[in-house]
Amino acid sequence: MGGRGRSYILFAAGLAAIVAGFWPSFFSNPLSNDAWYILHGVAATLWVLLLITQSFLIGRGNLRWHQRLGWLSSGLFATLLATVGYMIWVEVTGPEPFPAFVRQALVFLDILFLILFIALYALGLTFRGTPRLHARLMDSTILIGLGPALVRLYGRYLPQSWGMSGAVLLTFGTIEAILIVAIVLAFRRRQSVRPFPGLLAAFILIQIGLPWAMGSTFAGMLRAAGSPI
Repeated sequence: MGGRGRSYILFAAGLAAIVAGFWPSFFSNPLSNDAWYILHGVAATLWVLLLITQSFLIGRGNLRWHQRLGWLSSGLFATLLATVGYMIWVEVTGPEPFPAFVRQALVFLDILFLILFIALYALGLTFRGTPRLHARLMDSTILIGLGPALVRLYGRYLPQSWGMSGAVLLTFGTIEAILIVAIVLAFRRRQSVRPFPGLLAAFILIQIGLPWAMGSTFAGMLRAAGSPI
């Protein structure tokens, strides 16, 4: 989301945050997880590494290899779609060490983040002929991975009194601040701000919807889907 061809610097910082957030549960000992979680962790890491590589190639004018490597994204996308879908299903139907309202919030966020990831990827493919918009759409997919990583990272270091609600609030604040900075920079460069305002609105709406997700209506929907809550 920086200048075209220079986003790999921001992606490297995002990858560092993702590794830090998931260090205890995945990166410190990947093989301690089940096969689905390992597959998801590997695919998600490769996705960010692909974003870094693609941005690096574009920055050096290597469009040929950029296009060749772009086809790898379809396989990673399918893998992420399958693994996240499976984990959401387990999250809905399996035992969880969280209170019901926390579980509801996590399911709500995971479902909407997955939908947002699908939308960004589909739009990115649609606008392949518009390089800046295509790059911004693909670049923005890293925000989906930052969400759960930052919740874990903030939750680990915040005072206990803040709880999960404080970690979620800071996470959305961080993502929204990134998008606001991207909009301001685009204005200063006299560029189009697409798709940042729409993406900012989407994250704000998800945040606004969290209280509903922790209520009885969403709980009833989850029970109808087989959840034991």
